[in-house]
Amino acid sequence: MVYSYAELFLKHFGFRTDQVGMVVAIGYLAGMVIQPALAQAADRERRVTLKSGIAGCAAVGVLLAIAVPLCKNVLPVVAVLFGAMTCVTLASQPLVNAVGFHYINRGEPLDYSFARGAASVAYALASLLFGRIVKTGVEPMLWVYLGVNVGMFLLALWFAPHRTGIEQVKDGGSLLSVIKKYPRLILFCIGNLVLCVPHMFINSYLASITSVTGGNMSVMIALAAVLEFPGMMAYSHIRKRISDRVLLLASASVYLLKTGLLLLAATTKIGVWSVYASSALQLLCYAIFMPASSYYANDVVDASDQVKGQMLLTETGLLAGMASMLFGGISIEHLGVPTTLLLCEALVAVGVVLVALGVRREKR
Repeated sequence: MVYSYAELFLKHFGFRTDQVGMVVAIGYLAGMVIQPALAQAADRERRVTLKSGIAGCAAVGVLLAIAVPLCKNVLPVVAVLFGAMTCVTLASQPLVNAVGFHYINRGEPLDYSFARGAASVAYALASLLFGRIVKTGVEPMLWVYLGVNVGMFLLALWFAPHRTGIEQVKDGGSLLSVIKKYPRLILFCIGNLVLCVPHMFINSYLASITSVTGGNMSVMIALAAVLEFPGMMAYSHIRKRISDRVLLLASASVYLLKTGLLLLAATTKIGVWSVYASSALQLLCYAIFMPASSYYANDVVDASDQVKGQMLLTETGLLAGMASMLFGGISIEHLGVPTTLLLCEALVAVGVVLVALGVRREKR
């Protein structure tokens, strides 16, 4: 809902496209401020643990979802509440990733990429459900969001670990020291940032894009999400034969074709098939790039920086989301969808180059 349905949701309350971008961008900015503090606290496990951090974010999300319909006639309040929902949802992501890699690093037989793929299938089903919901109104999506956060709260209390003994870090490094310590990872994160801006723009403004290219928005989202599952499910087996670095570069390159097909649909009469083909390429780009990024970050950082390593990835995602929502809305309003997609294709090309530089092995 935060990514693909924000435009429809906020327009229902009377927001313009550029205002939608500003609201979500502010939520991303707030998440960027909160994430480093949560990550560093969770690495140290003094006042905030993985358990309490995830459960706390989920509880706040429930309260915010309840408050939105009570204030639906006051747009500034709705803007603040939706921005806060965006913030707490995204702030919990590095903590959730860290839970998975905590068990993997401990030797548990956990398939992280399979779990990510299963989540994509759930998102695909939710997208089809939302496609039916929006025909009668978008407010029921709030109750879906509320239910998901209740489930996250209960699961956090049940599963999220509290590290003890050698696993518990007495004093992890600061974010600045981590940035200095892993220059290659930081360069990769910059490439990831540039690559994510067009990807998140497409997801966030799909309603506006399909009004020009044609295609059913809900079907596109569901198709992409369903096809993520086999890619993510197979990733843990693929990486045994092909390195994460190679897979990152290959999947990043597929984004060029994915965005290019939408650009062709917006500027030529190539046909609506290219729109659905673009969605189907999710199997070869996002479905590979996302787990590869998490594994790569986990492998190149020390145990004491585990949560902060995952946080750096999600921080770049937040910054990309903020930029895509803020400038994407403005660009659509003033330049139109075709020109904006052309700019996206150029950004993807730059992102591929930066990712390639970031994943290069250092010479010994």
